[in-house]
Amino acid sequence: MDAQTASNADPYAGQYALAGPARVIDPRVTPIRGDLADIALRGKLFAPHYVVPMERAIVPAHVALRAAKGEDAAQTSELLRGERFMLLDIAGGWGWGYGAHDHYLGYLPIETLGDPADIPPPPAPDGADPVASAEALLGTPYVFGGRGGAGIDCSGLVQTVFARAGFQLPRDSDQQEAGAGRELAAGEAPKRGDLVFMDGHVAILVDAGTVIHASQDLGKVVRERLADLLARKGEGETSRRRVLT
Repeated sequence: MDAQTASNADPYAGQYALAGPARVIDPRVTPIRGDLADIALRGKLFAPHYVVPMERAIVPAHVALRAAKGEDAAQTSELLRGERFMLLDIAGGWGWGYGAHDHYLGYLPIETLGDPADIPPPPAPDGADPVASAEALLGTPYVFGGRGGAGIDCSGLVQTVFARAGFQLPRDSDQQEAGAGRELAAGEAPKRGDLVFMDGHVAILVDAGTVIHASQDLGKVVRERLADLLARKGEGETSRRRVLT
């Protein structure tokens, strides 16, 4: 599927059926609450009210996307200036909706949103090598939920550098492990840019024995030997995936 077709496709097609108990496959990217849902889910999941999302644009350099209303709520992701936010609800100065690029849901201050006509979107993908893009971010502070504004986390690094290359990946590492590119077969030769997954973590392969990743342990984006990373975490790889052809 090409990029234009993917952008126009129904992201929920074939995932839900309005029969029996409703089952949300992934609540992080399924825009439904007890009181309302995105109109795209009408006929797929039941909600007492369906709404048409309003496209807005991020005004500040970056803003935290949170799990609930309030500055003390956990940050789950981050949106950057110019990125589009699909607004579904406003209450108490907070908006609820999702980023247009990855459908990741959360709350942010309504004051951080502006008219898309006034704020140009981020630059288009330029085909840059993801490994080189990750190397340019070496030393960036680790921040859980970050995507390069106040800091960055492991899956945020992967999502960011592959987006620049033209590949839109899911937000979290488990989502990336489930659906980014293709899984490598056992014994398949490694390739620069392959993704290496561990439990709750992802790194980008530089060469057969070296990775770049946003390390919570070390507090920043680092380049290190894969063997050292695995030894420090005390666990093995869970899978490898290839996004680049």
